[in-house]
Amino acid sequence: MHEALQLTGELKGLRDPLVIAAFWGWSDGSGSAMSTSRYIRNEWHGTEVATVDPDRFYDLTVARPRVRLRNGERLVRWPGTRFHIATPTGSSRDVVLIAGREPALAWKDYAALVADFMQAVGSKHFISLGSRPAMVPHTRPAPVLLGDADAYFEDLIGRPSEASQYQGPTGIQTVLMVHLNSLGFSTGRLTALVPGYINTGPNPRAIISLVQHLDRALGAHTSIEPLLGEVASFDAQTSTALGQVADPDALREQIREMEETYDASQPDGNYSEPAAPAAELPTSDEILEGVESFLRQQRDDTDETPGA
Repeated sequence: MHEALQLTGELKGLRDPLVIAAFWGWSDGSGSAMSTSRYIRNEWHGTEVATVDPDRFYDLTVARPRVRLRNGERLVRWPGTRFHIATPTGSSRDVVLIAGREPALAWKDYAALVADFMQAVGSKHFISLGSRPAMVPHTRPAPVLLGDADAYFEDLIGRPSEASQYQGPTGIQTVLMVHLNSLGFSTGRLTALVPGYINTGPNPRAIISLVQHLDRALGAHTSIEPLLGEVASFDAQTSTALGQVADPDALREQIREMEETYDASQPDGNYSEPAAPAAELPTSDEILEGVESFLRQQRDDTDETPGA
């Protein structure tokens, strides 16, 4: 077992475990994947089994620990990565949830730690959750793309995988997948597309879409009722915010066009992301500022957002 992995629970006796990872940072700018991980951890009654040494992988002057008071006692919560074991309702297999802030240091060592952990729990399958902005409307279910996945995950998720052609700076999600692939593990990524004109934290429709995809893959039955209230609240806040931008009519027209594109792409159950039109959405700081500042005022940023 890797020396930087700190065990807090029992790792034995898992049934064909699937590892599901989410990292706050590069691959999840909206925080929707991290929120999905937290949601299914609670719904599936996850139990923590391990953490990582924060001094090994995090710059604590950037990702600072947080202090809390509990029954008058001061407690320090360290940034990092936490590992939970859970049993989805209705599924014949167990899952391991890896969630936390993207590490700042020693990425090769971090990838080796994850590989050691997967070997310890007897898992050969790793899928990472993420989110990214796209030309999609906030009024429709969030599309989810399967990317850089092998045949195992294409069969499990029930859709073809898209091979990324991206070249450039990357995040820990990609580094882990490349390393695990080199060791013979099966990997893939599920990415929820969120509206590019609203960049203000977890999107409840993205969380619902990711949960539903995982349920289908695992044969599970996870309640989404608590999330439906979040959708209604998010829609109401967004509608109010859109009325406060410099040119709300132009933005609403762009949203209507995205709705038409979205609706036309859905008959086969798959979503094809459109290219940005010549006259793109208003992307000036003024317009984004109007939406983002309003929503920030309405949504509390919890202490757990950047952690696990």
